[in-house]
Amino acid sequence: MKSLFRRSALSTALLAFGISIGVVSPNTISQSAFAQDSTTPASPSPAQGTTTNFSDVGADYWAQPFIQALAAKNIITGFPNGTFRPEQPVQRAEFAAMIQKAFNQKSVRQLTEPGFKDVPPDYWAAAAIESAYETGFMGGVPGGVFQPAEDITKLQAIVALANGLNLTSDRSLQNIISTSYLDAEAVPAYATGEVAAATQANLVVNYPNVRQLNPQQPLTRAEAAAHLYQALVRLGQVQPLASNVAATQYIVGRNSNVSQTTPNTQTPQTSSATAANNLVAVATSNESFSTLTSLLKATGLAESLQKRGPFTVFAPTNEAFAALPQGTLKKLQQPENSEVLMQILMYHLVPEQQTAKELSAGELKTLAERPVNIQIDPAGNQISVNDARVIQPNIQASNGVIHAVNEVLLPPNLDLSQLQ
Repeated sequence: MKSLFRRSALSTALLAFGISIGVVSPNTISQSAFAQDSTTPASPSPAQGTTTNFSDVGADYWAQPFIQALAAKNIITGFPNGTFRPEQPVQRAEFAAMIQKAFNQKSVRQLTEPGFKDVPPDYWAAAAIESAYETGFMGGVPGGVFQPAEDITKLQAIVALANGLNLTSDRSLQNIISTSYLDAEAVPAYATGEVAAATQANLVVNYPNVRQLNPQQPLTRAEAAAHLYQALVRLGQVQPLASNVAATQYIVGRNSNVSQTTPNTQTPQTSSATAANNLVAVATSNESFSTLTSLLKATGLAESLQKRGPFTVFAPTNEAFAALPQGTLKKLQQPENSEVLMQILMYHLVPEQQTAKELSAGELKTLAERPVNIQIDPAGNQISVNDARVIQPNIQASNGVIHAVNEVLLPPNLDLSQLQ
């Protein structure tokens, strides 16, 4: 299905969005999918040890205070030859193992059996990956896999920490990205909330230029130590570095008007009074969206639309889904087509709230990283999205707005005839 759309772009988006879509149709997933892959590598994790002074981490190394502090707590470890390899990229499995050691967060979800297809029960980091998923830090990628041996990017690590710590940022805080980073445009729209929240909480550490985020670069072991330490500062489990420590100059906001804080609790994005009015709850209460809501829940997108925002949702009605070519909806719900289904659903989501009055003619970027085309007909008081008409605008939710549309929006170059 790689020919249908840009797989790498979608995978990156979903990782940052904290979504696993390997459970689209649980009853149809083969039990054999969990079999050991003969190519599964042995653990790349460093050997367990008590050394905190590493031969390749000198006293003047920029991340030495972070590394030494976490090594003393056995959250990170070195290699048998006494090195730490601070510039070595961190694999996703390794980051999951670091998270498991660093935090004692409560589970917020359960990994559906049989779990990730590329993480067999005897994989060295299987327990850590399950824990990182169930505590909300990390998700899988399309196809029900975790990609444990893939290098994790700095963006993915920051988003993982923001998600796991339940950090949130309202709309007014999202200008932090543009004011904090010279490469702010490199932060994808779907991750702005998490990056802004992490920045506000002083979790982000940039070396050698504190204003250069480099979000798509692989996270190094030194950077992982720095970010994990700052996350523990946020939880009040370690003390902030003293102001005379050189490493503080690389903590974003530490030496500016964004103060270092160590609250005991995290503030949820929506209060209990408004949680029942989130986008998923509002859509569920409308019988016209029953097909859409079932697909959102099956893919895991519903959880994100309940907790994050604001979003604009162009919501196809049941009739819109029924108008798809015969058999298409059934095929989309099969595990082998889960990536296509996720791409279609994310093509209906815009990472900001825009009411009918706020919409303007032209392209509007979606979470699928492909824009929809908005057309406005003032004379007929009509709004169109691509070839679909908005038939019921401004269905308000606590974390966004829904516009009902009469057709399912399909990303460009998507060929439904190629569905498996």
